[in-house]
Amino acid sequence: MPILGFDHGGRRIGVAIVPDDTNFALPLTTVEGSVDEQWQQLDVIIHKQSPRSFVVGLPYTMAGAEGDQAAIVRDFGAQLHERYNIPVNYVDERMTSQAAASAGATDIDASSAAIILDSFLAKSGASGDDLFDL
Repeated sequence: MPILGFDHGGRRIGVAIVPDDTNFALPLTTVEGSVDEQWQQLDVIIHKQSPRSFVVGLPYTMAGAEGDQAAIVRDFGAQLHERYNIPVNYVDERMTSQAAASAGATDIDASSAAIILDSFLAKSGASGDDLFDL
């Protein structure tokens, strides 16, 4: 089962995927709209992909502290877990949007989510079907 990653930015949520049998993330899409519209779009994606776990980018300040936006993102992660009963992991997302933009990404949010997922893979030391359910 794949892993889905999220770059939660409030108005937009970038979504990326680590497909089965791979050790790299791919940008998937960006969901937009009202909070209800975002959840409707996420429902479709999550039911279609049947992920084993989620990875959510957690925004730290440049000093390494969690600010107001981090609390919003943690709430989003808690809602993901409650709605789908799938484990949620958090990864530092500092500078991912800038990295995606400098790489020439056309969908900055989804590409940022892919960078977040790749960061998780690098830190976990796992890949593909060897990835563990967290």
